[in-house]
Amino acid sequence: MDRVAVIADSHDNLRMIRLAVAVINEWGADLVLHCGDYVAPFTAEPFRELNAPLRGVFGNNDGDRSALKKAYADIGEIHPDPHRFTFNGLSMLITHKPRVAREAAAGAGYDLIAFGHDHHVRVEHGESLVICPGELGGWVTGRASIALVEVRIGNVDIEYL
Repeated sequence: MDRVAVIADSHDNLRMIRLAVAVINEWGADLVLHCGDYVAPFTAEPFRELNAPLRGVFGNNDGDRSALKKAYADIGEIHPDPHRFTFNGLSMLITHKPRVAREAAAGAGYDLIAFGHDHHVRVEHGESLVICPGELGGWVTGRASIALVEVRIGNVDIEYL
């Protein structure tokens, strides 16, 4: 399967994380990507309810990275930014930085590039599917959002929580 949920910038908002986990589980994600800015290790607790593995990168507001890695160890993986990998034959890149996403989209040939940091939803269909899911925390824009992506067919649904 290739159902990938993309989230970013959860910024300690436990209420929104719980809502996102419920939506992601109901949708039936095969993988959850977090594009950084979890902020504190206590945010791992609601993510433990995920029915799919989580793979993410650190953002600029993530403080104690070793404590975050430890807190999330039984949920998934948090990597240095950027992180390139293959999932079910699909090449993916996750980053916190919009600039890195733009540079990767200029020719690296990824199936999916996901990024965060700027808190605004963006979806670009091109050689690579490029997605910023907006912000899960909802602190900057006032709207918490996630992206539900069927990568092989290029379908992207932005869900506002």
